[in-house]
Amino acid sequence: MPALWRLTPILRGIMRLMRTIFMGFILLQSGVAQVDTLKLSSDELFALARQRAFDGHREEARRLCAEVLRQSPSYTDARVLMGRTYAWDQRWDEARAEFQKVLSVTPSHRDALAALLDVELWGDRYGPALELAGRALQSYPSGEEFLIKKIRALTGLGRDDEALLVLNALEDLNPSLADIAVLRRSIKSTAMKSGIGVNYAADRFSDTYGPMNSAYLQLSRRTSYGSLFARLNLADRFDTRGVQVETDLYPRLADGVYAYLNYGYSLSNLFPRHRAGAEIYTKLPSSYEGSLGLRHLYFGKASSVTIYTGSLGLYFGSYWVSLRPYFIPIDAGLSKSASISLWRYFSDAENFVALKLGAGFSADERTVQSSAGFQGEDIFYLKSQTVGVGWQQSLTTYILLVTMFDLTNQEISFRPGTYTMMYSLSLGLRATF
Repeated sequence: MPALWRLTPILRGIMRLMRTIFMGFILLQSGVAQVDTLKLSSDELFALARQRAFDGHREEARRLCAEVLRQSPSYTDARVLMGRTYAWDQRWDEARAEFQKVLSVTPSHRDALAALLDVELWGDRYGPALELAGRALQSYPSGEEFLIKKIRALTGLGRDDEALLVLNALEDLNPSLADIAVLRRSIKSTAMKSGIGVNYAADRFSDTYGPMNSAYLQLSRRTSYGSLFARLNLADRFDTRGVQVETDLYPRLADGVYAYLNYGYSLSNLFPRHRAGAEIYTKLPSSYEGSLGLRHLYFGKASSVTIYTGSLGLYFGSYWVSLRPYFIPIDAGLSKSASISLWRYFSDAENFVALKLGAGFSADERTVQSSAGFQGEDIFYLKSQTVGVGWQQSLTTYILLVTMFDLTNQEISFRPGTYTMMYSLSLGLRATF
């Protein structure tokens, strides 16, 4: 008896599977009328409705959905599927009616919003589609499907420049998306593919170090292959000034996969002579994204460092959270640090606030290591704890304000175990043209 008791759930599962297969056979042979006599559950009926809908038997699928809703009036997936079948038959008004029933109860129902948007776009109703896309993005600011549909609505209205701005935001959100290249080629306007940005940052310390200042000027260009950035970095530390030139490239490798490539060069002691980086990003199931890469800093023949890193990120609702560790092989073992970031999106992917936390040992890129401006031969691995908050806001259609404040408890390189508090504020503007 105990053995039979353990087998009972398995036997029940097998019976349910056989029952579903049998019902599929009955449907193929005799049509939907047989379903009512076999007392299938709502889930089983819905599975059969999906099968019939995707096989092209949409009228039968609608009758099955109606039976699901008779048994379970709040079964919204069945109502959305019914609306979808009306849309596939170009019965726009009936499709809208079904989707609106769902949205009247749950205004942010993702599938119903996406399906209703398709109806408006397929029916060439670009004005209502644009309004609905804006409503959907209020609930799902990082929703890629809604950004794509908004781009198509704007393109349909002939507002190509605005469509390109949304496309740029979508590319920032997911550079690996295959639709980006297709959409960019479909938009006739050549504007809004370039950008310019300026940024100023000031570091102040509670003691030991004097003020540090930095700034950069950045140019960018978006292409069907990916985004390219060229940057001129300026630094002013310890009464010394330096310049670095740097470039970033984000090429799309495949649908869901893109790369980050970086190279920088400087003759100044305030920067590494060479810096290089590479990282591969890929989309993962359930709205996750992962990456693996490295950074290399070369200060001279006697001093260089390689940093291994990666990331794991997750989109959920209006939020993006990302964890990034850093590992540096050193003579004493392995230097480790990590940071975690949380982004909260608002009206779209260009407007957000961000929170950052970090801790551990890391290589200090500032090769001037003392308040006297001493140029050391060694690379210092300094312990620190950081908390930061950032904000990005659209000032106009074409201009963004970017600001960040960090508070860091930083170990002093020439006094191990002793710390100074660093206050960092940066302010920047980005314009698209």
